[in-house]
Amino acid sequence: MSPGAVAAEGLGRDYGGTRALDSLTLRVDAGELVGLLGPNGAGKTTAMLLLATLLRPTRGGARIYGHDVVQARTSARRRLGLVFQDPTVDPFLTVQENLEFAAALSGLGRRQARDAIALALGRMGLEGFASRRARELSGGWRRLADIARATLHAPSLLILDEPTVGLDPEHRAVLWAFLETVRRDRGTAVLFSTHYLAEAETADNVVLLAGGKVVESGSPAALMRPFGAALLEAEGPGIDGLVSAIEERQLATLVVRTPTGCRIGLDAHRDLALELAGSLPGISRALLRKPSLEDVYFARTAAGVARGQPA
Repeated sequence: MSPGAVAAEGLGRDYGGTRALDSLTLRVDAGELVGLLGPNGAGKTTAMLLLATLLRPTRGGARIYGHDVVQARTSARRRLGLVFQDPTVDPFLTVQENLEFAAALSGLGRRQARDAIALALGRMGLEGFASRRARELSGGWRRLADIARATLHAPSLLILDEPTVGLDPEHRAVLWAFLETVRRDRGTAVLFSTHYLAEAETADNVVLLAGGKVVESGSPAALMRPFGAALLEAEGPGIDGLVSAIEERQLATLVVRTPTGCRIGLDAHRDLALELAGSLPGISRALLRKPSLEDVYFARTAAGVARGQPA
């Protein structure tokens, strides 16, 4: 079996008495898109820093294309392109100068660097900004310049920590289109973190983190499957009556309580479930929608499951 782009086993990190990341077991293969999901403080950035060889693990270990992140850091780093939350482009250099500097650090020859820079500028839509100082760019364009810098040397693995924070929809579209291109054309593996769970639903696999612990992992489709084809979200003081009526008729695949109501997974009889919600007293809000990774995360971390369990 191929060593994989990322192979982590029981990877963890403590800061003094604080367990920032408990135990992460993860595999990412060439060309895969894998997301680490969760709110701030979930352990995503710690996991990224460990896999990027920038932190030493307290326990467990990991390999990047077969290279141990502790014992063979230099070899592992040669395969990586890194983008973290804080910008790394020099604000006083132009975009072109930033990319030239990055190319030199990567050991690219003059002609190779020129071609790589032209390709990166084009893919990120930065051609018109090449002569602009980075500090003159909006946050979105500066973020795309950061990604262009990190991918100049055609890394085999991209590690992106919250890559879409601060990006407007246009820049997000540019980023995801670029990632799809490098995965398809180069077989680049992409590991990213985000607290925007919806944008991870096209990933091959995701890992849900909370308080430094893995609470669920798998493909988005598999994780959302227990919720059925649709989800009824309802609120109001009459929720207990609605849940009882739904369960008596055996309509629900899953019932998840929320602070103000419930989320009910449905495979069939969606109209009947919505009709019940509209006819029973004490239901102030009811709507049908598609299940999401946010529902999976909520069920695993913040709510009790009244009927059924996410598989």
